[in-house]
Amino acid sequence: MNSKQIKLLTALLDESTISKAAEKAGITRATAYKYLQDKDFQRELNRRRSECVGDAVRYLQSKLALCNETLVKIIKSDDTSDQVKINAINAIYSNCKSMTETAEIVVRLENIEKAVDDEN
Repeated sequence: MNSKQIKLLTALLDESTISKAAEKAGITRATAYKYLQDKDFQRELNRRRSECVGDAVRYLQSKLALCNETLVKIIKSDDTSDQVKINAINAIYSNCKSMTETAEIVVRLENIEKAVDDEN
């Protein structure tokens, strides 16, 4: 990859539009679209995007205990209105349900991947 492609990769992760990313990378919009058609460029962009998402998820996961502690404090507080307590309880239930479903999906996916690997 050339230096302009690398600049565009970085800019695409920082900017909200291809036009803004192209401008930031110092290339035309047409050149950006040309790069986006390249399979190697697409693969690298997807790898970098996945890495960014993974970083964000890990950061948020590291804050789950703090969030849960805060919600429990809200629920236990005598100064908190009943509606706010109900909202906190609903947040805990909703998040717990979502995380449980995600964990189950991950286990199932791992089992599928293992089965595919065993067949090969």
